[in-house]
Amino acid sequence: MTNLVCIDIFAGAGGLALGFHKANIMGLFAIEKDPMAFETLSANFLEDNAPYHNFSQWPEWLQKKSFDINEILGNLVLRRHLLDLQGKIDIVCGGPPCQGFSVGGMRDGNDSRNNLPIKYLEFVSLVKPRVIIFENVDGMARPFLSKPSSFKGAFLDWLVNKLGELGYVAAYKIIDASKFGVPQIRKRLIIFGVQKELLDGSKTVSEFFDLMEELRPEFLKEKGLSLEHPVTVFEALEDLNNANRIPCPDSSKFLSTTYKTPQSVFSALMRTGIPDLTVPDSHRFSFHGNKTIEFYKMVHEKQMYGRLPKSVLIEYGTKKDKKVLLDPGMPASTITTHPDEFVHYSEPRIITVREMARLQSFPDNFVFRGRYTINGPRRRFDVARCSQVGNAVPPMLAEAIGRTVKKYLNLLSR
Repeated sequence: MTNLVCIDIFAGAGGLALGFHKANIMGLFAIEKDPMAFETLSANFLEDNAPYHNFSQWPEWLQKKSFDINEILGNLVLRRHLLDLQGKIDIVCGGPPCQGFSVGGMRDGNDSRNNLPIKYLEFVSLVKPRVIIFENVDGMARPFLSKPSSFKGAFLDWLVNKLGELGYVAAYKIIDASKFGVPQIRKRLIIFGVQKELLDGSKTVSEFFDLMEELRPEFLKEKGLSLEHPVTVFEALEDLNNANRIPCPDSSKFLSTTYKTPQSVFSALMRTGIPDLTVPDSHRFSFHGNKTIEFYKMVHEKQMYGRLPKSVLIEYGTKKDKKVLLDPGMPASTITTHPDEFVHYSEPRIITVREMARLQSFPDNFVFRGRYTINGPRRRFDVARCSQVGNAVPPMLAEAIGRTVKKYLNLLSR
């Protein structure tokens, strides 16, 4: 089979793009609204010195810059170019922003971002790829109750029906990323759809997920990871926890540190080609006042691993209603866009962007650009590094999905 061709929409920092690249799927182009996230995408895939070159055939008719999906769909010239791609695209993949569906967020049925999956469908209707991959939070499979939307029942059911109207047979499954080497319990909804005309009765669309499970042992073995035991927080972060402190290269008023020699298979895998005693990208330590440091020391001494009781947060006057003390012997809980929710397992501090990226399975040569954090209302519109990481599809999960797509289409073509 020749290399498959994919378009990545709602691309973010490039988690899906990286995973598909590692699965030897060629990206044609990517669409991302936020300038900072697109800067990260560009630094890793488009620039001359980028560590990965996944978009070598980017079309001349589309500028290499951030685009709102509505700009693309609302431009008649660009729509004609998209129509011209029919018959040439194997995959359209994407994970539209999920905050309106997330059980970890406000879960608002009337959140304007809930309309972005509809834009995904419109894009698919123009390009008509052979298959589609749609990633989102598992909350999309649940009906809105407290803040209902105009969609009756679960949005997922509506989405699958609409895909059917566009000529696709779709199946879905909730998949835990930790099953594919990601050091984090991260359950995500994956929808796989295939053009009806490609199905000849020999395979069903739901067999995609059976195939993904069949490929899992080989996938993990190839990376030197265990099939039975998920990667733990300690295995993911142990070489980033050096005692020396030096100025952070891109934020001189903050401190960072250098790598230690990796002891775990996972750390070594993330570090491929990067020597000891160099400074990790985006490994900037937050400033903590004395009161905060003492609070984190108390947490280490007296609290159990996991989510801290609200009574403790109230007693110490923290502004967050969620704090998690990472358990070094277990995978992390779902990484969000808020690094200050996670207390390091052995140091009195929150985790860094690079540590978040490790827990998401981003390799260390994948760099992040833009501001480190953004607070207040701008978080809804601007995507800082911490949000780029927290919103991403874990690259190792994406690679497993990409490999499964290739295998599935290969079986269909026999």
